[in-house]
Amino acid sequence: MSLSEFEIIDQYFTPLGHWQGPHTVVGPGDDCAVLSPPPDHQLCVSSDTFIEGVHFPVGASGALVARRTLAGAVSDLAAMGSEPLAVTGALTLVTADPDWLGSFSGALSELIQDWQLPLVGGNISRGSELSLTWTVIGSVPTGSYVTRSGASAGEDIYISGWPGRAGFALSKLQSGQQPPEQLAKHYLAPVPRLVLGQHLRGLATALIDVSDGLLADLNHLLDGSALGARLNAQNMAFDELLQASADSPAAALTYFLTAGDDYELCFIAPVSARSEIDRLALKLALPLSRIGETKAELGLQFANLPEALTESMLIKATGYRHFA
Repeated sequence: MSLSEFEIIDQYFTPLGHWQGPHTVVGPGDDCAVLSPPPDHQLCVSSDTFIEGVHFPVGASGALVARRTLAGAVSDLAAMGSEPLAVTGALTLVTADPDWLGSFSGALSELIQDWQLPLVGGNISRGSELSLTWTVIGSVPTGSYVTRSGASAGEDIYISGWPGRAGFALSKLQSGQQPPEQLAKHYLAPVPRLVLGQHLRGLATALIDVSDGLLADLNHLLDGSALGARLNAQNMAFDELLQASADSPAAALTYFLTAGDDYELCFIAPVSARSEIDRLALKLALPLSRIGETKAELGLQFANLPEALTESMLIKATGYRHFA
């Protein structure tokens, strides 16, 4: 006998609402949640929809779906320098598989506590394909949020962490191969850079999370400030594991620039902030790599490209597009 939507909610999701965090006045179970934001803060709100076969593999476990989708949604909070406040979810199921739901609920329980993001409501429905929409809510001290615009010419361009690893791991998994565990975890369980985003308030002049590929999302930053950029490929070859695992330096650089499944942060900051950013990288034990600089002239320029990869080839690699 299949479970009704109310039985699914009661069994797998109502228990998650018992952990509410300090800003939840009314949690799940009523027509709306009621939140009490910290004093002198503004809200940041974002919604993301994730679909089987597009954002996660067909037949993926519930735990993998929970980790990949919630990380992708929470990454938008990180990209504004926001602190998590609450999340709601709308889940469309094809079938109600107790094993899948248990795996999903178990992973979700861990994530909402790890990221201090109470689940305050949601919806369950049945449809023709598995999909999930998260709405994440965060807060920032008034006026301290960081947007995609605001950069100036002559500033530094940075990327956090290990871009390209998740894209490489996904390509191997899709071909039936097992990537090295150190690379695979970046796809299977991405970690949104929440703490980094909060530290970048007042430091970065423009900020975005990399969901569609570094090159594509960097272009959003540049467009927001009507700038171009000079990028140095030599500064993108620091990941020895990715370099050793990819077929060639050109392949490694292509993953680095075009794979967006890592949910790292790309940001622009003034040259005067270099020392502080270096200290921040040490404090967080997280690479913050300076890969280029902004320029007044529009367009991208690349230096020190590996053989077999040209500037025009990279400029055409615009990242993932849903309607391409």
